[in-house]
Amino acid sequence: MDLWIPITLLAAASQTIRTAIQRKMKGPLGDYGASSIRFIYAVPFAWFWFLLIFLNFDHAVPEPNLQFAFWVTAGAFSQILFTVCLIRLFSYKNFLVGIAFSKTEVLLVAILEALFFAAVINLQFAAAIVMGMIAVVILSLRGNGFSVREVQISLRSTATLLGLLAASTLATSVICFRVAVNSLPEQDFLFRAATAAAISIAGQALGMGIYLYIYRRSELKATLRLWKIGLLAGFFASISTIGWFGAFALHTVAPVRAVGQSELLFALGITLFVFRQRFTTSELLGTLLLTGSILLVILN
Repeated sequence: MDLWIPITLLAAASQTIRTAIQRKMKGPLGDYGASSIRFIYAVPFAWFWFLLIFLNFDHAVPEPNLQFAFWVTAGAFSQILFTVCLIRLFSYKNFLVGIAFSKTEVLLVAILEALFFAAVINLQFAAAIVMGMIAVVILSLRGNGFSVREVQISLRSTATLLGLLAASTLATSVICFRVAVNSLPEQDFLFRAATAAAISIAGQALGMGIYLYIYRRSELKATLRLWKIGLLAGFFASISTIGWFGAFALHTVAPVRAVGQSELLFALGITLFVFRQRFTTSELLGTLLLTGSILLVILN
């Protein structure tokens, strides 16, 4: 088995576990406190990975520039918004559906590329977009009932709006981080990515810490008090980040993202066996349709 495959599976599993920890901590920490732990407690791990790569591969530290500063800041802010939207979404939908909604990021990026970069739209791409739109409608349903009225109400629901906002901000962060990494001086991709990750996570932790201190001090105190579970979330957050970057450094983007859809399978298992949540037939159908749609886009 090629090395990039187990690395991608590790990244997807770690990402799912990190999100599950945040979902579990919604109660004691609140939405913003649970969102913050992936940033605040990832700082020591992110810088550990950066220093490990720096010391063992004899790289010169990339010199940041204004272009990098702009794009990494935009990506970091978008990722914070994505995290908050996703954690809030778990109040309305089960864990599997929340993860599935965030996966529509792949479709949104593909549509943006088609609109702004004149990407070719062939039959496979068109079919994937249609499947994705149908999947979103099904996932937005409040039950197994399917009618025009039900669809209208569901599409205007808070859960659907949060899900689409989560996907939109995730898509924005992915694009911004890619531009930020590519704006650094030419060196090994993994080292440039580790540099961007360490800087962005430090900024995100600082920003979330200041926000919590000013507006949600009780959540900040709870976040600092429950530092053990916070460190666990931060550890898995750092593993997922370095795993994705490592996989992209070893192989092309499309296959990595395709294998990365295994996150939905991990989310399915956590939904059933950890959170003991049940899902409706429509939710399972919507998740399967969305998975097929995403794979069609990635492998197009």
